[in-house]
Amino acid sequence: MGSERTRPEIGGNPAPFSFVSIAMKKLYSALFISALALLAAGQSQANPAAVNRACGKAPQAPALIEGKSASEQAMRSTAASVRGFAKESIGYLTCLDSHPVSSSYLSQPAYRASMAAMRDQAADRLEITVNSYNAELRAFKAQQSQVAATN
Repeated sequence: MGSERTRPEIGGNPAPFSFVSIAMKKLYSALFISALALLAAGQSQANPAAVNRACGKAPQAPALIEGKSASEQAMRSTAASVRGFAKESIGYLTCLDSHPVSSSYLSQPAYRASMAAMRDQAADRLEITVNSYNAELRAFKAQQSQVAATN
């Protein structure tokens, strides 16, 4: 009985809703709509086109060959391609890290997330390519040592 909550009465009738509760609902609605608008604006400004203009597109990983069946010349050519890719990737990552950005962009979580994703993708691509090449190089050297042992 004492736990029931009743609305205040005005002139013997329950008050419909208090002015404060209506104002709070309007405030929450306005804040929600504003947050959605800011989120949409932040995502549209997180476009990395300015970064692409400054740093170029991320380097593409070279095609790797299978080390077990590769010739020495093909492995040397692939090594040169991987070294070139690594050099371009490090230059790209350096550009991303030192790219001047206005504080208005840095204050946008979507922009920071976009920049972090671009950097992570480039770093991951570099690491995967170099590790894959090293695995193929080990396979090539194992094959070469087996050939040398049989001769």
